[in-house]
Amino acid sequence: MTDAQLQAFRDLFPVTHRYVYLDHAANGPLAMPVARAMDDYIERCSLHGEVPYTEAEAGVEEGRALAAQLLGAHTDEIAFVKNASAGAIIAIGSIEWHPGDNIVMMKDAFPTNVYPFHYLLPHVEKRYVTSVELANGSDCVFRLVDRHTRAIAIDWVHFLSGVRADIAAIASFCRTRAVHILVDAMQGLGAVEQSFGDMGVDFVFAGGGKWLLGPQGSGILYVNSEILPKLKPANLGWLSAQWSDFNDIYTQKPLKPGASRFEEGTKNYIGIYGLRESLRILLDAGLGEVAERVRMLGQLLRQGLEEKGFEVVTPADPQRHAGIITASRSDVDMSALHASLKQQGYVCSLRENRLRLSPHFYNTDKEIERFCAALPARGESVA
Repeated sequence: MTDAQLQAFRDLFPVTHRYVYLDHAANGPLAMPVARAMDDYIERCSLHGEVPYTEAEAGVEEGRALAAQLLGAHTDEIAFVKNASAGAIIAIGSIEWHPGDNIVMMKDAFPTNVYPFHYLLPHVEKRYVTSVELANGSDCVFRLVDRHTRAIAIDWVHFLSGVRADIAAIASFCRTRAVHILVDAMQGLGAVEQSFGDMGVDFVFAGGGKWLLGPQGSGILYVNSEILPKLKPANLGWLSAQWSDFNDIYTQKPLKPGASRFEEGTKNYIGIYGLRESLRILLDAGLGEVAERVRMLGQLLRQGLEEKGFEVVTPADPQRHAGIITASRSDVDMSALHASLKQQGYVCSLRENRLRLSPHFYNTDKEIERFCAALPARGESVA
């Protein structure tokens, strides 16, 4: 990406005028085309009362095609959901669970990939791995699988350490067994280039409001088309059927053949239209280019943090982590440092008393250098 191309993308993000924004693992700022698409939809509803159903759906289908391109999937494998939790809940409800089943999960996963399993599957045995174990390979998962294992639920990228699970290896393992694989891709989609379509993963879900740079309350669910006919009916409503108009209400309509059947009722058109434009930005930038810039900026952050005496818990191997760099220093009040950085215009997260930094492709080397210069030197306290 040339300097001119990078600047053109930076110009789309008003947040760059006020902050050094390094918090995409928490919230992705909205680019102007994203906000404009949502504003336009709202304005039409305000002026005309509605956007006609067929026209609104045409915009959704544009977004579906972009989401499929992002995931390396087919359009009929993509459903829009309101968040990652909704995707997890649909996946859980679609699987046939039997007495004696177990599931392999992450002990330290983000709650999105924990709570639904405990609430909805209280009688299913849970077997646990940790992100620390996953950083050393997938054998920790394989050892827990037996003939009663129904599913494996994994965070593709860990929300705190940035550890990236080897989804391809786990999916390959599952393909020869009757084991479903469910992937929370919240911290990976938009930061790492990955094609899920040919991998054998069953479900992938992610909200749009982080690395995908879309609005809160929007999300993507991928459902492998090979397993769709075998799934238990779940999260189906009247708009799971094929409607062309609403003149003939009483004639029963057939179920949609693809994953869009899980879009059970009226959609969040405003959010989907915004997400459509954020996906367009990422694809225009090039997923490989985006991933490479995220990796490079992460390396610069790691180097600057270590020079200032911070302990970085994110693995150094770029194949073992994604866009998150997390660090702390035992002689520094991390809460005070976080507050000081925020006051200076550096936006990041404080998680488990560590700084969590997550730059995106439109950030610059100079921003990283300025951030690292703002960190206290070895032995220096926070002002």
